[in-house]
Amino acid sequence: MFKTRFPRMMTLLLALVAALALMTGSIAAADSQTTLTVLHVNDLHARLEPFAPATDAPVVGGMARIAAKAFAIRAEQPGKVLLLSAGDMIHGTNIANLFGGRSVIETMNLAGFDAMTLGNHEFNYGQEALLALGEQALFPFLGANITNAEGQPYVKPYIIKEVNKLKVAILGLSAEETPVVTHPKNVAGMTFADPIATAKELVKIQEIQEADLILALTHIGAEFDRQLAAEVPEIDVIVGGHSHTQIDKAEKIGETLYVQAGEHGKYLGRLDLTVTNGQVVSSNYLLLPVDANATPVAGIQAVIDTYNASLKDMMNVVVGEAYTNLYGAREEVRTSETNLGNLVADIMRQAVGADIAFENGGGIRASIAQGEVTVGDIFTVLPFDNTLVLIEVTGEQIMQALEVGVGKYPAQLGGFLQVSGMSFVFDPSKPEGQRVVSATVGGAALDRAKMYTLAVNDFMAAGGDGYVMFKGAKVLAHTGEMLRDVAVRYFQSVKGVNPQIEGRITVKK
Repeated sequence: MFKTRFPRMMTLLLALVAALALMTGSIAAADSQTTLTVLHVNDLHARLEPFAPATDAPVVGGMARIAAKAFAIRAEQPGKVLLLSAGDMIHGTNIANLFGGRSVIETMNLAGFDAMTLGNHEFNYGQEALLALGEQALFPFLGANITNAEGQPYVKPYIIKEVNKLKVAILGLSAEETPVVTHPKNVAGMTFADPIATAKELVKIQEIQEADLILALTHIGAEFDRQLAAEVPEIDVIVGGHSHTQIDKAEKIGETLYVQAGEHGKYLGRLDLTVTNGQVVSSNYLLLPVDANATPVAGIQAVIDTYNASLKDMMNVVVGEAYTNLYGAREEVRTSETNLGNLVADIMRQAVGADIAFENGGGIRASIAQGEVTVGDIFTVLPFDNTLVLIEVTGEQIMQALEVGVGKYPAQLGGFLQVSGMSFVFDPSKPEGQRVVSATVGGAALDRAKMYTLAVNDFMAAGGDGYVMFKGAKVLAHTGEMLRDVAVRYFQSVKGVNPQIEGRITVKK
């Protein structure tokens, strides 16, 4: 009997051991499955307050509302959420510019951001001022492909952040073109290396390889983000910025997820991930509208109100009147002649008595509604600390500049020119660099051999936005005056403006 029972007992014992092993394996598998939520914004351009993106459109955005949504999600998923910025946060509106970006950093601190990659416009205050803002920030600035004049890393290249037992490597990659799309003096001596080549080297670093998730936080634009995903497949997630691309559904490029949340804080991106043994096994992506349904976080709103109180008296001074709407929306000034572009260029040309004036469309950042015009309106339209310069150039250089301006048409281009004192026709069906069909200055055909006086901002005079043909040009007058101050003075002198579309820029059909 004993002999017959023993095998049965052994069989039961072995079965029990096997069952326990299976249970243990299941528990281990369950333990290795972890969730993570990545919240993100990009290209806020200092829109700390809610705004209407178009006439009669509902008010959207605002840092106090962004924070409210982030706080609510963190309350639902404590310890499982990252809040990230893909750059271009700290410059672009009066409440930021006149305080050197400190207002944005203070509100980002209160919102609980975990990291920010440096965008090109982070450098608008200069490299030393940006480092000082980094000291104020309670989160790291990232930029793996940026080195200072001594060849040393300017900021941290990456961080390893532990979230819900996941080790997340967050790599910062900035635009290689930054020296062209901020004032060159702000990045003098610095190097912005190829971000994709930099990423290929980063993923070889052992602690990055050992991370459960590799996330690239980039400010290089959608075209290069997609290239990055294709060429560096070790990256699990790319959270992008710079191109202001609104991606409604996460793109999957190979095994890499790519997201970007548009611009100006209209949306808070939310990417929910399930990670098992270092692999993203499922994901869900939403763009959460930052609208009136979010109750602003009181503490953040109080900070914004305090800064606004300091601005109010100065910014609310009425300097003139617009007898019509002045159009300066991004999609307009970067692709076509606009009445506001004409006005700005006319103001520049008149101020220094130039033959011609050029203003890069990317330097015009907002529209002005018909009615009273305040100092604040003009500062919002012209937020950059650019000064007015008068240079001497040849007709050939003018033609080269016109070709740069229309080279990417119909795509939006910050370097698209608004002009005064001249007109031109271009044919977008022709090859880049051969599109300008004709040009006139003061009613006469442009003479390529003739010398002309040209009013530009100092950003363009230094070769910004690709206008390298102006570098080294003879400077006839460096006024030292901010372009926005010149514009304020003009409005005060004329009281009312009514600029029109005049056919200065014609697209040949």
